[in-house]
Amino acid sequence: MSLPRRAVLLAAALAGGMVVTGCGNVVVQPARSTATPSWTPPPGTTGELTLYSANPEDLTTDLVAAFGQVSGVRVHVFSGETGKITGKLDTEWAQPKADVVYLASWTPAAKYSLDGRTVPYTPAGADRVHSGWFGKDHGFIGRDGSALTMVVNTKIAPRLPNDWADLAAPEFRDLVTMPDPRESGTARDLLAAMVSAWGRDRTWGMFDSLFANGMTVHGGNGPALDDVVSGAHGVVLGGVDYSAYDAAAHGAPLRVITPSSGTVVTPRPILILNTTRNPVAAKALVDFMFTPQAQRITAAHKMIPARIDVPVAPGTRDYTDVKQLAFSWDQVKGDGDAILAEFTQRYLS
Repeated sequence: MSLPRRAVLLAAALAGGMVVTGCGNVVVQPARSTATPSWTPPPGTTGELTLYSANPEDLTTDLVAAFGQVSGVRVHVFSGETGKITGKLDTEWAQPKADVVYLASWTPAAKYSLDGRTVPYTPAGADRVHSGWFGKDHGFIGRDGSALTMVVNTKIAPRLPNDWADLAAPEFRDLVTMPDPRESGTARDLLAAMVSAWGRDRTWGMFDSLFANGMTVHGGNGPALDDVVSGAHGVVLGGVDYSAYDAAAHGAPLRVITPSSGTVVTPRPILILNTTRNPVAAKALVDFMFTPQAQRITAAHKMIPARIDVPVAPGTRDYTDVKQLAFSWDQVKGDGDAILAEFTQRYLS
């Protein structure tokens, strides 16, 4: 997270009564709003929750603070990249600490659901959610999304690319980076979707050309974008659109390009662990996440709302405006681990 965002988070914490308890950890001390809420939690919604979030800290902070105002529930938040969150979950299964998990990747949510670790739940407002954003048996559900794009520093890149394969051209040599799919759930989903849509030969052939042209892999989504904002590289392959829109709004010379052959809008799933100690509050939090109020918070952070009746922020692309690859989320779920292992072996070992 950049310094300005840290400052904003600290200011929000001081204003909203939150206590930052350590790197990646926030506790919301809820203050009841004096305004009449548009959403009312069900009876028995009280106590505390622990939320693990792989989504932007400022978005998570705003959502949790709004939920605390209308519910009075005290929420402990642990934030980190998808790999960090799933690693923490996997080491804690004997003594789970999280009640609700808000991920940036479909694949691990599907795995936890398949393993019977989630509570099947259909939140209020689900009838307004994009088709296909529901996990099997409603073990999880996408609550917002981001398009994976080519993010271009117009002062560094020689031209605007039109498609992924353009980045293998000699003029882009040593100018391209991508998030590490071992850390970034969205990068992992993009790889699996490409293989699902194109097959291994075409996908690996393209990445062979990209890596031969000097493409690098750099941490999660944040570090990869920071590299391009700073001018160390000219293009992020598979950059999340909302981060680029935000950086551009703060003056960075960035353009967000949707590849002509298609990309992925990754639904960011939320799920309730079946070991939750406070199921009433956990379900209430998930219900709140799909209210128009919460979905508008998502749009304000330049992400794509799950609800079709909540518009995106001005200057950002709507879900229907993004050309998507022809792929199956079931195939992404089934092949994700194997594709990540193959990518790692081919390019990162």
